[in-house]
Amino acid sequence: MTPIVTEKDGRRQERYVEYLSAVIVGGNTGFIFSLFAALNWQECVLLMFSLGALAGGAVFTFFEMRALN
Repeated sequence: MTPIVTEKDGRRQERYVEYLSAVIVGGNTGFIFSLFAALNWQECVLLMFSLGALAGGAVFTFFEMRALN
């Protein structure tokens, strides 16, 4: 049985794409910055994950606060 996609579900799916896009952009930014700073691979991974989490969290918070109105 296939679920019926309502307008609300469609908006929720679009938000997941935006959250994931922010995480990917944050991770890529951390990777590029670590290449310029000549960090070792452990510091590079730490920077990528932390910037990805911060970017995803910021976008998530923005959309959830906007949905409260």
